[in-house]
Amino acid sequence: MRLAINLLIGVILVAASGHALWAQGWDQAPVQSSVTDSLAPETLDDCQVIARIDGQVVLACDVLWQVNRMIEEHRDKIPPEQEDEVREMLMKRHVASMVDTKLLYAAFRREIPPEGMSQIEDNLREPFREREVPVLMEQLKVKDERELEQELMRLGSSMEIARRGFNEKAIAGEWLRSKVKINEEVNPADMLEYYQAHLADYDYPSQARWQELMVRKSRFNHPRQAYAELADMGNEVWKKLADNPNAMEAVFGEVAKARSDGFTASDGGVHDWTTKGAMKAKVLNEALFALEVGRLSPILETDDAFQIIRVLERKEAGRTPFTDVQTEIRDALKQERFRAGVDKYLGDLHRTARIWTIYTGPVAADVLLGKKPDETKQR
Repeated sequence: MRLAINLLIGVILVAASGHALWAQGWDQAPVQSSVTDSLAPETLDDCQVIARIDGQVVLACDVLWQVNRMIEEHRDKIPPEQEDEVREMLMKRHVASMVDTKLLYAAFRREIPPEGMSQIEDNLREPFREREVPVLMEQLKVKDERELEQELMRLGSSMEIARRGFNEKAIAGEWLRSKVKINEEVNPADMLEYYQAHLADYDYPSQARWQELMVRKSRFNHPRQAYAELADMGNEVWKKLADNPNAMEAVFGEVAKARSDGFTASDGGVHDWTTKGAMKAKVLNEALFALEVGRLSPILETDDAFQIIRVLERKEAGRTPFTDVQTEIRDALKQERFRAGVDKYLGDLHRTARIWTIYTGPVAADVLLGKKPDETKQR
């Protein structure tokens, strides 16, 4: 039964890509943290306290509305007799997903004077309206803020709860960026070493940009009729070129717009860069990389159509040189340094965190987050 529930939770979490439910440690036996906490469940503003993270309270109504929405969206996958258990497990994972935000927000509150909070929250009202409200409206499939408030209330939340969650995430993110400082200077030798270690990332295959005239066989009673139609289109191209021999691309495009069945006909039959081997039809793959650039192909037959193609440009396989990707590599190395700084800073917060949940009692942060012992030691 437990395995079935876990698999069901996995299906729901994969589908709910908008939620950061990445904690995996809830199925382990609770491990008590070295810091004891005698706090017990209580009620606050009609929402039960389900967790305390470094003094920051997590209320059931902070997360229940998201869980209820996920359950509604996947009700056809949840047996009625398992709904309560699924809800509880999703609640646990939501709490775990909030740990880092709450720890960062708590660190911020410890260093910022209380009188400054009102101004900060006022400054976040407009970003909430501009960035978060449209996202919530799309998620909950409502057309205005009045409907959004009603839907949030139906699910067990409110606009104010949603605003509070947005504020905490925004403040936590800015606080983290302010605390993680990295060396902006990147040694050229380090960039070259990175390039050599990732050579495969800078290799590119042969590519071609091309035009086509196409006639689908399904439009005719017999394939030979489709063939004849395409032959006539090819002849039209040649006749028009007699008056303007240097306008092949324009003439070809004109005929494609008027008569081709290809899905790029309205663009003159032009296809953007196509990788070698990407075409389903072998005959097209071969022609794209064998034809002389600018020349018309003979009539080619695929399973469902006849085509005449013309290669506009071709790039042979190669490797992007180091000089062309230095900026990209410099940014990648800075990002690696930043991620390492984030891991260290959060790791320090995890080790000293005071956490209690209604599901586990006092618990270590790394246990909630499903960290393995060797991962904790490495930080």
